[in-house]
Amino acid sequence: MADSAGWSLTESDPGVFTGILNDLGVRGVQVEELWGLDPDLLNDLEPVYALIFLFKWVGNGDPATMDGKLQEPTGSHYFAHQVINNACASIALLNAALNIHDPNVHLGEELSNLQAFSEGLDPGTRGWTLTNSEKLREVHNSFARSDPFHLEDHRPDDPTEDAYHFIAYLPIGDELYELDGLKPKPVSHGKIPVDGGKWTDLARAVLERRIATYPAGEVMFNLMALTGRLSRLEHRLGELETKAASAAEGLSGEEEAERVDVKERVDNIRERMKDWETENALRRHNYIGLIHGLLVELAKQDKLAPQIEAAKQKMKDRIAEKRAKGEMMDED
Repeated sequence: MADSAGWSLTESDPGVFTGILNDLGVRGVQVEELWGLDPDLLNDLEPVYALIFLFKWVGNGDPATMDGKLQEPTGSHYFAHQVINNACASIALLNAALNIHDPNVHLGEELSNLQAFSEGLDPGTRGWTLTNSEKLREVHNSFARSDPFHLEDHRPDDPTEDAYHFIAYLPIGDELYELDGLKPKPVSHGKIPVDGGKWTDLARAVLERRIATYPAGEVMFNLMALTGRLSRLEHRLGELETKAASAAEGLSGEEEAERVDVKERVDNIRERMKDWETENALRRHNYIGLIHGLLVELAKQDKLAPQIEAAKQKMKDRIAEKRAKGEMMDED
């Protein structure tokens, strides 16, 4: 795999992933964080198009003993390899988004063009097509935390540092697939139950088995869902409000209660998305100039040196207090 080639690390955050999709022109999909795979929780998020899973990467392992089997789906699908470092978040996200076939989801011009251009290409070439997209790299990097001292491209490899990786789980045809950009092919996890079961039921079992392979107490996992819940709720709210506006028909008591509930849920989701926009704006902002300006002004007013001395004294007091309790604390 090539080096990061100008791609920054991405946080595992639903606001960041939703922002990436929005900036690429995708409409009708949001990313929500999941704290579990409880059926009621997943039902509330319906429709769930895909799951994005972050985990500590320990290598691809032996294909003979891996969970599932490497297999090309028989139906139409999109799968791209991760060919450079730091791009796994966007690769997992796009491998998921480009397999959504729902008339309520619109990919936008950029991704529709990439998808059309990639038609018939092998996964490796698709990976290079994505990572060579200036628009995609620009959007991806725009959600990196601002750091004027960022030396990611020149940082030496640290064999003791943990590496983390994003992959996607989603239904393709009648099977559950795992799309891992570091594997040569999609991984099939079997047929989706047809007796009233959902693909997320099978995904839950697969994820539980995967998590169980890690040491007890390992908590460095994160799970997010690509969902069209907001579109579903907005559509239902529109139906209820249209009926409410009809003088001839109106709403029953039960329907009015549903309208109030649906409107509250829509408002809550929209409010959370506004909060994400604020967080993303703060994430992108470089505060070094502000901090430098404040320090310079404090120095001009002869207030900086006393603050430094006060901080040193506070640290000495903390050290003395710790030592009095028999606790160790370094002075540096």
